[in-house]
Amino acid sequence: MPVFVGTETPHPPTSVPIILQVGEQRFHVNQDTLSGSEMLAAKVSRRWDSDKQPDGSYFVDGDPEVFTHILRFLRHGVYPLCYDNLKGHDYGLYTAIRKQADYLGVEQLGAWLAKKRYLQAITIETKARLIEDEDELAGAYSSDVSMKYFPTWRTVKNYVCPRGIGKHYGNPGNCGKACRSAQGDAEDEYEECQVVTTLALEKKTVFNQTVCMEE
Repeated sequence: MPVFVGTETPHPPTSVPIILQVGEQRFHVNQDTLSGSEMLAAKVSRRWDSDKQPDGSYFVDGDPEVFTHILRFLRHGVYPLCYDNLKGHDYGLYTAIRKQADYLGVEQLGAWLAKKRYLQAITIETKARLIEDEDELAGAYSSDVSMKYFPTWRTVKNYVCPRGIGKHYGNPGNCGKACRSAQGDAEDEYEECQVVTTLALEKKTVFNQTVCMEE
């Protein structure tokens, strides 16, 4: 950086990257990105140059994993969504982010978490249906859909055609005069068999992206 004769060395412009040491991890960030944090903006300003470490970095006493979410918000305005399809929301992490956001003076993020707006970012849609044809069990689903199947066995009686015609099996209405003639005075014949009925539960996870990008 050039030195201007007769004047003090000008303070580095806000576009110059600085280094934050958060716990044991370092983050490279432009100074103007930190304007959304009252505490960080003051820490890296010229007024607080005494906070600068010998290597030029600024130490922040915090959890680097938690700070990653805060820095993402400061950079892009994206609120954190800590959700897993199996475990659900990570409320412990939300609490940690909110506490650190309040400490760093990131008021907008802290308020969003306090209102639990993340609960509106994910909704669950469920459907249930009974499947009697095993061919219906096959299918392709998008990654936001999970399926669970609950089969049950039951005994049914199926009609047997007197002439042994397979197409008539299970439906006496398919038999005509020739079948009735072959049957004579005998009662309709039925045979018992085991069939499976499956209850299919569909769970679809719906992500509302706009909730995580609110102004």
